[in-house]
Amino acid sequence: MPGASNNGRGDATSTEENIILDTVRLYLEATVAVAVMAMLGIISGFATVALTGDGRLAFFVAAVAFVLTAIVLTVRLWRTTRMPTASAEPPA
Repeated sequence: MPGASNNGRGDATSTEENIILDTVRLYLEATVAVAVMAMLGIISGFATVALTGDGRLAFFVAAVAFVLTAIVLTVRLWRTTRMPTASAEPPA
């Protein structure tokens, strides 16, 4: 019976739901990434102020930590999306 596996809804509805869920997941992961970047920047800024007492240097260190974290996360994302996927067919 067509559509029985998704409570009588057609394939278009389930595809739209998948697109929405993928979009929500993408925004959630981006929010977590920005939070990690900000947290590392804040921690490094406070550590710099504690060690040197210079507010300008602390702001610079926090900004550099934020940008470096963004670069590392971007490279990791790029490398994981470029990995070849395993073939569904067994090798001949």
